[in-house]
Amino acid sequence: MGNNTDTLEKTIACIEPSLRKYIEIMNLVHNVDVSEDTSFQRLYNGYYRVRQRKPEFYSRYYSFMESNKIKGVSFKDALLYLYREFGWIEASFSSKLVATINPDMPIWDSVVLGHLQLHRPQYASRDRIKKTIDIYDKICDWYQRFLHSSDGMDMIRAFDQAYPYTDISAVKKVDFILWQTRIKD
Repeated sequence: MGNNTDTLEKTIACIEPSLRKYIEIMNLVHNVDVSEDTSFQRLYNGYYRVRQRKPEFYSRYYSFMESNKIKGVSFKDALLYLYREFGWIEASFSSKLVATINPDMPIWDSVVLGHLQLHRPQYASRDRIKKTIDIYDKICDWYQRFLHSSDGMDMIRAFDQAYPYTDISAVKKVDFILWQTRIKD
């Protein structure tokens, strides 16, 4: 995960448009009823690419987010909720919901999986839910180790130098940099 300083600085310089949207989402999530606020939902859907779902998905997803945004929710509980409601194992959407409520939690997506050299469980796997939860735990473990490593501290320091007044979690700072440095499959 080591980046040279010039590459890291160039990567960080490209983050600002996405960072602005993220900050707007985080400023709104605890100040609006996300189950009703269509402006929040449009912003969130666009930012996280929650697309091409039936209206009932959005209704239940945002109702679940609203009902859990104060007390918090685990990845496992969000994953199981979406599975019970729709019959799909939605690791990415579950993690995005959890990370919006608790910004110290990482997001599961193909970019993060690529950087961490992890693979989603096979579709036909018998214990796919358990394997999905195990992989998310590995993502969380990686973040905890990385944030305390010299590469992680360098990454956070470079982010903070570029955006000194941005009050976001260390996990999100690393997320932004990982998303900008996509690994080709």
